[in-house]
Amino acid sequence: MTFEKIFKESKIILTGGALVQRLKTEFDADIDKHINHAGLIYSNPELLELLYRQYIDIGHKNNLPIMVMTPTRKVNFDSLKASDLRFKNVIVDACKFLNRIKASYNTYSQNIMIGGSLGCKGDAYSGEKVLNIEASYSFHKKQTNIFQNEKVDFLFAGIMPEINEAIGMAMAMAETRLPYIISFMTTKDGCLMDGTPITEAITKIDNNVIKEPICYMANCIHPTNLKQALIHTKNKGRLNLKRFKGIQANASTLSPEELDNGNVIKQDDFDTIIREMYSLYKEHDLKIFGGCCGTNDRFLDTLSDNMMQSL
Repeated sequence: MTFEKIFKESKIILTGGALVQRLKTEFDADIDKHINHAGLIYSNPELLELLYRQYIDIGHKNNLPIMVMTPTRKVNFDSLKASDLRFKNVIVDACKFLNRIKASYNTYSQNIMIGGSLGCKGDAYSGEKVLNIEASYSFHKKQTNIFQNEKVDFLFAGIMPEINEAIGMAMAMAETRLPYIISFMTTKDGCLMDGTPITEAITKIDNNVIKEPICYMANCIHPTNLKQALIHTKNKGRLNLKRFKGIQANASTLSPEELDNGNVIKQDDFDTIIREMYSLYKEHDLKIFGGCCGTNDRFLDTLSDNMMQSL
């Protein structure tokens, strides 16, 4: 079954929960400062696989489709050059790593959708303009060229804070044979980090690509803050807000700036977060739900059980 068919026919789609934050705080894992947790596919694949399987097993338990993204958000040609793994085919090996896990689930594997993960060149918690549209397209095209030749179901641009880079990345993604999702870093005032309203960002991207994203979403934001963003006067009632379909929730209500500067993981009560996510499902017709910093397998298990009650 294709990603497009699953997306169209499913009322609820899961993603995983936190990876990097859990690897650091729960397991004291050695995280590469240049390419983040992608290096663990070589240095500690068992640990990385453990976390991926925790999340996939939750989807399996409730027979819900689940999106799992490669650990490559920070992997690009610049970051890889600076890493000790510069001579490795990290993106290729990350795809193989997840496909091996996927294949082990037999018939349920058709519900496991592997996403080739890309991210911004600069700081995702900043609205700083690092790349213009043309430079972004050229920069990210190097990564999308690799992903389109690998066995992935879709492409995923994670926590994109600035519109020009998001447009350029979308242009590169649109030239592949793969469906793709653009996920923003947003604030509760209804904008990306650079001040672009969510609905304006959707319009600009849709108007600049040869093939539109399958949908838009946000990650690393508390659902309470996302609710405020979606009903803000800058976005409320705009027709293209229907294209906004998902959240990977941060467990804290702090702003992106506060989260970026904080040394301690902030965590709201999971039951509160899940109630707010259910509200997004009912009131805004979102269908993709998962976690980001401050969440774990217990969070996703409870979220999945609660969402199943609505089906």
